[in-house]
Amino acid sequence: MSTRPAIAALLAALTANGAGHAFLLITLPPLGRARGFGDVETGLLLGLSALLMVVAGPVWGHVADRIGRRPVLVAGLAAAALFPALLAAVLDALDAGRLDAGRAYILLLAARLVQAALSAGIMPAAQGFLADVTARDRRAGGMGMMGAAFGLGSILGGMTAWRLGGASPVAALLILCLAIAAGTLLVALLLRAAPRPAPALATAPAAPRPPLGGLLPFLAVTFAGLAAYAQLQQVTALRLQDQFGLGAAASIERGGALLALTTLAMVATQGLVIGRLAWAPGRLVQTGALLGLLAMTAAAAAPTILWLQLAMVLLGAGFGLLLPGNLAGLSLATPAGGQARAAGINGMAQGLAMAAGPMLGATLHQLSPTAPWWAGAALLAAIAGLAFRRRTEAFAG
Repeated sequence: MSTRPAIAALLAALTANGAGHAFLLITLPPLGRARGFGDVETGLLLGLSALLMVVAGPVWGHVADRIGRRPVLVAGLAAAALFPALLAAVLDALDAGRLDAGRAYILLLAARLVQAALSAGIMPAAQGFLADVTARDRRAGGMGMMGAAFGLGSILGGMTAWRLGGASPVAALLILCLAIAAGTLLVALLLRAAPRPAPALATAPAAPRPPLGGLLPFLAVTFAGLAAYAQLQQVTALRLQDQFGLGAAASIERGGALLALTTLAMVATQGLVIGRLAWAPGRLVQTGALLGLLAMTAAAAAPTILWLQLAMVLLGAGFGLLLPGNLAGLSLATPAGGQARAAGINGMAQGLAMAAGPMLGATLHQLSPTAPWWAGAALLAAIAGLAFRRRTEAFAG
């Protein structure tokens, strides 16, 4: 039986989940500030949930290998659908005076942590499923589809924040809830035909462990690059308020548009440019790091919103070269039987970066609206330095 409907259902669900994730990252800081939450409190809400996903992700990966991908995906997506509905209810109660900011924050923090614990299985199970249904020579393409789905979701989440996040956040959250719920239903119905890996894995010889020392440069790039990017999702709307004088609603709209353009440039570079360049992974990392450093520096020094917008588009192109090049190098440095283990270790680095980024951005923003951007430039400079060290064979151009 063809697995194309199941793959399509999974990609649709990942897109909807990515939209919900991006919307929350963009809108929660200004929405929280307007309703009595401190900037650092909101950063903790986002950062602690990301940290919990780091811990829970490998556990869910083991569960997905034992009982199959579908139950883990359905549980995680269902939790991802419920949180926007709860957030909409809390915002409505706050605006109507039925709930105070302190109790609302505790409720949201608890709900977010539960959602993170359950949703941590989405990406490991999705990656496992795509590995199950793609041939070895098409494996990179399968993983690329997963990344593209999340990138498209980020764009849609940014557009939703731009159009509805400031004026009608409750309506936007309910729309996202319905979209993720529809994706969950599709996965529940169509992944029935997907192969279940547990029997084969139970009798298969243990996969060789990837050499951790050889992976450290790639893990460092993953952490530094994603931390630099994640902090911008936390502070872009706040910078528009504090440096450029926009109101709460306008900052959400413009911040969503800026981040959507950044992600669009990233996805376009990944999908349209990398294949035509046919560069080695090291050269992609080197070029992407230098382009990102230039763009982040320009964004930090931006005197106008238009300047900031152009710099962020260039930044998206830099990350569009840097991140796929790093993943390709990681894969080539890993034995064939250790690909899943290496992906899991890299996923932990991703989660740590997504946890550290919002907290770093929120903390640095208290010093200056541009401080997170200068910190991002420093991180990209460190990546460039690592990539151009000729004695590090992994990044030889």
